[in-house]
Amino acid sequence: MKRSKPNIPPDLEFTKDLPALMAWAREEEMDIENKHFKDLTLSGLDFSHLSFRGSVFENCEFTDCCFEKADCRDLRFQSCNLSNNDFTEGYFNRCEFMFCKMVGVDFHQAQLENICFSDSNFQYANFSKAKLKALEISQCDFSHTTVSECKLAQIQLDSVNFEAASFFKTPLKGLDFTSSQIDGLIVSIEALSGAVVSTYQAAELAKLLGLIVR
Repeated sequence: MKRSKPNIPPDLEFTKDLPALMAWAREEEMDIENKHFKDLTLSGLDFSHLSFRGSVFENCEFTDCCFEKADCRDLRFQSCNLSNNDFTEGYFNRCEFMFCKMVGVDFHQAQLENICFSDSNFQYANFSKAKLKALEISQCDFSHTTVSECKLAQIQLDSVNFEAASFFKTPLKGLDFTSSQIDGLIVSIEALSGAVVSTYQAAELAKLLGLIVR
């Protein structure tokens, strides 16, 4: 799998007043692009329907923010807290989330393509009915996450915790779980066809069939 990486210019403009920039973007119907946002505390902001391009969010805290139907391309979120924020029906392409806290985020019906999730916490996140293509997920906690009724393509996993995650009605063909933890995985039997698992994981999944492995 080859993921397209973010195209972020080297000479970004540091910006402190993001709310003012957002107001300008809405009024002028313009993209927010080539910015570096750092050490910001943002609460209750409405990012819905806004477009972000070629920018970096570093060490930012987002509380009760709405990114519904936001269009995000060529972005990097580094060491940010985005927990419990709303990303429903958002579009994300060539984005990276590194060392982030994403507990309880809602990506319901979102489209994510060419995405890197690394060293981040996605516990209790919701990806139901999302379209996920060309994702690299490494050293992340996806325990108790909902990935139900999703369309998956070209997903690469490296040491991901999927304990008690739900993949109900999500076909897992070609998904390699061998480096990951899947204890208590919630999945429909037919969706398991073609998934790649270790011998130990196969024995655990056999319990879904009511088998007793000795």
